[in-house]
Amino acid sequence: MKEEISLMPKNDNAGLFIVISIVMFVLATEYIVARRKGKKIFRFENTIANISMGIFDRIAGVFMVPVIFFFYHYLHEYFAIFTIPQTTTWFLVAVLVSDIVWYFYHLSGHRINLFWGSHIIHHQSEDYNYSVAFNLTPFQVFIRIMFWSIMPIIGFSAEVVLGTHAVLGLYQFLLHTPLIPKLGIIEEFMVTPSHHRVHHGSNPEYLDKNYGGIFIIWDRLFGTFQREEKEVKYGITMDINSRDFVTGVFHYYANLLYMMKQMPTIGGKLNVLFKGPDWVPTTGALEHLPLYVEKGSYQYKTYSLAEKVYIIGNIVLVALVLCTMSYKITEIPSFGLEVMTFYMLVTLVSIGRLIEKQSVKYIEIFKYLVVLAYVLYSFI
Repeated sequence: MKEEISLMPKNDNAGLFIVISIVMFVLATEYIVARRKGKKIFRFENTIANISMGIFDRIAGVFMVPVIFFFYHYLHEYFAIFTIPQTTTWFLVAVLVSDIVWYFYHLSGHRINLFWGSHIIHHQSEDYNYSVAFNLTPFQVFIRIMFWSIMPIIGFSAEVVLGTHAVLGLYQFLLHTPLIPKLGIIEEFMVTPSHHRVHHGSNPEYLDKNYGGIFIIWDRLFGTFQREEKEVKYGITMDINSRDFVTGVFHYYANLLYMMKQMPTIGGKLNVLFKGPDWVPTTGALEHLPLYVEKGSYQYKTYSLAEKVYIIGNIVLVALVLCTMSYKITEIPSFGLEVMTFYMLVTLVSIGRLIEKQSVKYIEIFKYLVVLAYVLYSFI
C-alpha cells in the first residue's frame, strides 16, 4: 500500500473530547458489568486517585506533546540514517519497532529506581480496572523520549513515532480489566488482559513479569514471561498510606532522597538512584518512611453522598476545562492558559485532600478568588 498517511497532531486537539467520552463509556460499562457479576473491582478513593493522576498527565500533555513532536522532528531532520516513507505498510513496521522499544523502556521502569519513581503510581491501586490505565505521571515522558529517540534517528518521522505512541496507549488501555478471560491461541503471541493482570500482581511469582506492550513474544524471548495461574493480588509489595494526588506523584522520589541522605558515599547515593526497587540499603530506609504501611493494612474510608457528589463534580469540571483548553488552545491568551492550568491543578490537590478527609476550605477559597479575579480582569 503506497498511500501517504499523515499523523501530524492538530493544534486544536479536538479529538481529546471524543477520546475522553469513549474512555468514560468503557469505564462505566465495566462498572455496570462488574456489578451485575457481583465483582467488587472498584473502590471510590482508588478510582478517584487513578482518574486524578490521569488528568494531571493529560494537562501536562497539552503542553509537552508539541515539544516532543519538535524534538523528534529535529532528530529526524538532522540525524536520520534512512528515509522511510510514511505509508501504511511502514507505519505497521513502526508499530512493531515501537513495541520492541516499549519492552525495554518498561523493563527499565521496573529495574531502575530513578525510573520506577515515575511508574510506581501506576501499580499502586489494589483494585484493577480501566481507571488504572489513567494512573500515569507526566514524568515518564522524559524517560520515553530517551528510548524512542532511536526511531527518528532510524528514519521514522515524528508523526509516525507519535502515532505509534497512540496505538500503544490505546492497546494498553484495553488490557486493564479483570473481566476478560484468557483468549486461547491469542495468548501465545499477543499481550492479553490475562498477561497484564500478572504484570500488575504483587504475588512473588508475578513480580517483574510480562513487560510487553502489544506482543508478548519479547517477554518469551527475554525470559520475563509468566502465565496467570493463581489469583492476582494487585498493588505494590508495600502500600502507600495515602491516596492523595500530591503524595502519589512525589512519594517515591521522597523515599529516594531519604535513602540518599543516609548513604555516606557518592557510590552509595548512586546505588539508590540506579539500583532496582528490590535493593534496600542496610539502613532499611524504606520501612521507616511514614508514607508506607504493610501490604493490605491501608484503611479505606467511607464517604457521604454529598462528599462523593462534590468530588465527582469537581472531576467532571476539571475534565471539561481540560477539553476546552485543548480544543481552543490556539485561541486562548497565555494568561488564560495559566489560570486554567492553575484551576485544574489546585482542584486536583483539593480532591486528593478530600479523599483523605482533610480540609480544603482555604484552598478552595483561594482558587475561586483567583478565577474570579481573572474573569473580572477579562472584562476590563
